[in-house]
Amino acid sequence: MLLRSFVVVARPAEVVERAVVGGAKRWLPDIATEANGAGQRLLSELGFDVGKLRIRRRIKVEIGAAKVASGLIYMPIRWRAASEAGIFPTLDGELEVADLGPELTQLALSASYEPPLGFIGKLADRALLHRVAEVTVNDFLARIGERLEKGV
Repeated sequence: MLLRSFVVVARPAEVVERAVVGGAKRWLPDIATEANGAGQRLLSELGFDVGKLRIRRRIKVEIGAAKVASGLIYMPIRWRAASEAGIFPTLDGELEVADLGPELTQLALSASYEPPLGFIGKLADRALLHRVAEVTVNDFLARIGERLEKGV
């Protein structure tokens, strides 16, 4: 299944690019690191709001090296559940940074995932889970945009 989401950040592209390339601690929402035998891994949170209630899940995040092409910056990103995956799929995508003008930058996420649980998972995805995935990705990207706008 494919997902695409974007936000506009009210900051110059050079500032956003420096922050994104400078390390996830500068822009990844709810970041934490956990030491293990293989070094450190990044942890974050995915979620969405239902009224006043926030539904959330801890995730492991892997971020690849930035690539520059045609004036855009692309960074591979992958996430999966930090604990038992259950019905939570692994998502693979690219975070993109694009200049929209002197004070605006577009931050986009193009990603794909395969619903877990085989045929039953695909049916559930069509009925509800794809919408949950869309809302979750939109929320995640909006929180990244907010951090970048604040210059955190």
